[in-house]
Amino acid sequence: MRPDGGRGSSTLERLVDPFTGAPTRLTTAERWRRHWTYTKAVVRKFRGRLYLLATVLMCGAAAFRLLYVSEEGERATIFEGLYYTWCLIFFEPQVELPDSLVLDILFFVIPILGLGVLVETFLELSMTLRDRRLNEREWCRMIAAEMKNHVVLVGFGRLGYRTYGHLRRMHMHTVVIEAKADNRFLETARMDGTPVLIGDGRVDEVLREANVARAASIICCTNDDLANLEIGLDARAFNPDIRVVLRMFDQNMANKVRDGFNIHVAFSTAAMSAPAFAAAAADRSIKSSALVDGRLVVTSEIVISPQSCLAGRTLDYLLRQIPMNVVSHQRPGKRAALFAPPETALNVGDTLLLQLQFADLKALHAINQTGAAEMNPVP
Repeated sequence: MRPDGGRGSSTLERLVDPFTGAPTRLTTAERWRRHWTYTKAVVRKFRGRLYLLATVLMCGAAAFRLLYVSEEGERATIFEGLYYTWCLIFFEPQVELPDSLVLDILFFVIPILGLGVLVETFLELSMTLRDRRLNEREWCRMIAAEMKNHVVLVGFGRLGYRTYGHLRRMHMHTVVIEAKADNRFLETARMDGTPVLIGDGRVDEVLREANVARAASIICCTNDDLANLEIGLDARAFNPDIRVVLRMFDQNMANKVRDGFNIHVAFSTAAMSAPAFAAAAADRSIKSSALVDGRLVVTSEIVISPQSCLAGRTLDYLLRQIPMNVVSHQRPGKRAALFAPPETALNVGDTLLLQLQFADLKALHAINQTGAAEMNPVP
């Protein structure tokens, strides 16, 4: 059985990157883990029939072991009894009709019962695999039931889609809940083999199907603040230890929710976006920004200019001038090196991705452009 529910192996092993649209390949460990998850789901679905078949085999083996005696006067071993029972299921008895009444009855009961279980299981499994899309909710419920320490993502709009992309890159197992069946982003999650449940996250049964009781965290990012809060509280009722992340537009309400309802994280979309908009308007080198204890910290990208006093020096020199962190260092035509060591030499044309306070950004540009505004070394 293929874990993608009957799709080609290219869909299973070559997933679509949500940001670039380019196919990416699963790691060997992730691929085997996904196979194992689907196998456990199928075994769980048909375990009742498998238990019944195993009971028939063991009872038949025990009956042959205790009651059957060959013409030479030898009793059958337990393995011989198991083999005789298995052959009986397919109407291929390996011994003559015995004198024991119990075994005589088993000669007629075992084929009907055993073959009936096998045929029913085979037909249902075939229909489930063939009509995967028709049984998508059942498939997703089965897979989610086998997950543990996964992330439940409620809401798959633009924010939910991008959040899913980051979770995917971090190799986090995810269950998606989306109210709109015609959501254009859902196909990406389906191609990745991610369980997708169509329904209202405020309904307890939907959260139960997502196996929220065993989830590590739930991310509520619908467009409705009250719906997000209700979903988060319902998830806490199923799993008191679950980490709840809410999308909220009102920062005051987010603070009250965090303090009053003991929600682990409550983010205001507007509060998070405002610093990024303001910083981006102030300096084109800024790639991202965040408020840390009331201070604006930015991530800035600079290219070492020919006039810069940084050319020919090391990162350690730059770090002694301005308090900052070096996120990456990239030479022209080369791959970026993350968290480069302080002794890394700087040349003209090198690209640096730096994290520093917005207040120090002007001094950084002055050093890079003219070299005339060197600051006192950082103590």
